[in-house]
Amino acid sequence: MRNYDAQAVAGLERRYATPQVIDLRKQFRAILAPRPGERGLDVGCGPGYLACELAADVAPGGRIVAIDRSPDSVASATAQVARLELAGSVEVRVGDAERLDFPDSSFDFVVASQVYCHVPDVAGAIREAVRVLRKGGRLAVLDSDWDLCTWESGDRARMRRMLAARQTRFEHAHLPCDLHRLFREAGLTLTDAQALPLVETRYDPAAFGAEIIESTRKAALAHGVPADDVAAWERDLRARGTDGEWFFCLNRFVFTATK
Repeated sequence: MRNYDAQAVAGLERRYATPQVIDLRKQFRAILAPRPGERGLDVGCGPGYLACELAADVAPGGRIVAIDRSPDSVASATAQVARLELAGSVEVRVGDAERLDFPDSSFDFVVASQVYCHVPDVAGAIREAVRVLRKGGRLAVLDSDWDLCTWESGDRARMRRMLAARQTRFEHAHLPCDLHRLFREAGLTLTDAQALPLVETRYDPAAFGAEIIESTRKAALAHGVPADDVAAWERDLRARGTDGEWFFCLNRFVFTATK
């Protein structure tokens, strides 16, 4: 399972602050429909943006517990909570998705956004989420199928090699295909499944599609894609700065179930 260091967490902070991802979190929260007074658990909270937004949703009287196995992520999320003066409604701590350190029936909802794709025993992690949910509680999972990711490219075969290398960064690069089965096996009732496409038609170095070029480049080099091919791929993408030349799309999915 990947453990994000300070450099990786800084990358998450940039990507999670892009307008596309902010809007994606807004849609995710609308699907979850958190209510005032509820207690929620954010599994794999990263820099804490979602946890802080959920805290506003469950106010007054609600509380969010945010966990991450990375101490650098916990430090980033704790700083975010402090900046927004939410220490009274958001608790951040180190925790493991596969072994949740909470009593049974502790939460009204559990969320996992782009987390279970990194968890080796994802079935066990879902069972743990079910255990800590109260009867009638909700589990909402947002994740990506990385087969459904693409940039416009002058060399489609090269693009496929780059994307195949990127998929090696994940324990489960196609998790949405399995979520309905994993939910059922854990005793959950699936209540909703939606696709949330992230689409860009204009190059912006601060946008999500441009932000993940660097991590894709590193994955490709580590996976053995020739350095000349990687460099040509990156030059091609970054040269597409005019309208109509840049295109990026990633399909993400939200599955929601009740206990």
